[in-house]
Amino acid sequence: MKKKPSNQLLRTSIALAVLALALSACGGSKDGKNEASPSASSASPSASASPSESPSESPSPSAEASAPASDVLAGFKLFEDKSNGTSIQYPEDWKLVENAGGAIAAFLAPAEGDNDKFQENVNIIVQDLQGQDITLEQYAQISKDQINQLITDAKIVSGETFKADDGTEFYSLIYNGKQGEYTLTWQQVFAIANGKAYIMTYTAEPDSFDKYVDTVGQMADTWIF
Repeated sequence: MKKKPSNQLLRTSIALAVLALALSACGGSKDGKNEASPSASSASPSASASPSESPSESPSPSAEASAPASDVLAGFKLFEDKSNGTSIQYPEDWKLVENAGGAIAAFLAPAEGDNDKFQENVNIIVQDLQGQDITLEQYAQISKDQINQLITDAKIVSGETFKADDGTEFYSLIYNGKQGEYTLTWQQVFAIANGKAYIMTYTAEPDSFDKYVDTVGQMADTWIF
């Protein structure tokens, strides 16, 4: 069964300051070189704490899936990963980067000017739990326990379980902290299904966070797994 979080779920999380965990920032400078940033995979219980290498910005031929025009939002493109059974739509002016530090895909917002050294982004991680009998709450706790080890001056704002309209449970976690030269806010929603953890993360500098709330909400509403 395909499941997706509702747009309202993500927006409610933001409104309640229930922001998200995920060490999955994908910083970028105006010349296209990625700045030091957290590894996308480090939010998962079994992930490495080491930052990833700068990802390649060239998507593979299969990265963008074809779909009927009526199924894709105006101004959006469809990304699909058939091997992990997940897809999401993203704004056509955002940059797709595959295999970004453990994420199957990262979507970078356009730079806001010559002085914009960090590009707000959304990424998707799928982690095979390898048969572990782990609950959503346990996965969330393990993730939270890692934050202080991986993020400087980390502060967990809040965390809460939500249910989508179809009954699927999601956990939303918000925290702030520093990674390299950046002070950042992370929002993550994740769920466990079919023996895998599905994680969607929005990362932004605090002053730019609200700018993309509606856009990220639209993306979340199209996320299917």
